[in-house]
Amino acid sequence: MNNPKLQTIGFFVLLGVAAILALLMLWPFLQLIALAAILAVLFSPWHKRITAKFKSQTWSALLTVLFVLVIVLVPLGLLGYLLYGEVGSLYRSIVTGGFHLDQALIVSRLPTNVQEIGNNFLNNLSDSISSLTGTTLQSVTGLVSNVFNFFFALFVVFFTLYYFLRDGSRLKEFISNIFPLSQVHESKLMERLEMAINGVVKGSFLVALTQGCIAFVGFLIFGVPQPLLWGALTVLAALVPTFGTSLALIPAILYLFLTGHTGAGIGMTIWGAVAVGTVDNIISPRLVGSRTNLHPLLVLFSVLGGLRLFGLLGFLLGPLLMAVLMVLLEMYQTDSKS
Repeated sequence: MNNPKLQTIGFFVLLGVAAILALLMLWPFLQLIALAAILAVLFSPWHKRITAKFKSQTWSALLTVLFVLVIVLVPLGLLGYLLYGEVGSLYRSIVTGGFHLDQALIVSRLPTNVQEIGNNFLNNLSDSISSLTGTTLQSVTGLVSNVFNFFFALFVVFFTLYYFLRDGSRLKEFISNIFPLSQVHESKLMERLEMAINGVVKGSFLVALTQGCIAFVGFLIFGVPQPLLWGALTVLAALVPTFGTSLALIPAILYLFLTGHTGAGIGMTIWGAVAVGTVDNIISPRLVGSRTNLHPLLVLFSVLGGLRLFGLLGFLLGPLLMAVLMVLLEMYQTDSKS
């Protein structure tokens, strides 16, 4: 058959079928590939420094992967182990009846007309804490017990990271040749994507992690129970725009006041306002020069939507996808006016 039109249609049909099948094969590993790409962008400056010394892409990529393993995996593994122990301890104390919220003392300090409401609230809170810790413990236990899947996912991430680092320039050139975008648009898109990755991870996650660590020290000093667990909650709360760490600090401070630890409550309030509250203004500008330039409302919904769609990695992938969408809309707006 020598019909150019039919040949073109046949080619694109085959291309579409092959692309769909390839996407279906890669879909179960999409989050792992995305995580490897994020790590590749974050540690590309280290990779460039190592390459300048060793003059070998293979060795520099391998050494960078080992570096990431040491500085990321080891601390996270230790933190996860300690946090797992604290959640397990809390759950066991709830089951055995050793956990209590000093309910009678708290309720007695409330106004008479709201004591019944406070009593019902604390009963529901105790049940919620019991259910939440039990679910969390079961989920973490299931994850840890499935050792094969954990190490397989770890292997996929770091194997992919190695090739992203080693062949990153060739991969970028291949994508540049495939996508029908102008050189200006491609450069702008890649630049904004790198800014978004650095902004989300460095400007948000690392700042949240720093705030969580400082809050943990405060919880430990002023006698808040399960300080490591409260610190982990502070990290999650710090990722929420506008309200941030107050979502974790205020309940802890109220607990101290309502249980009669007034001095500790005042100390925790000062610690939260001074030590935790000013971290974002001091550390964040040094960690990243540019932000994702997303409106706080978009950040909130992209984080929540990302968590719902992608799971745990959604707090990273959601804002990144939103940043890509915004830059594409900017390109469309610029082109439509020209």
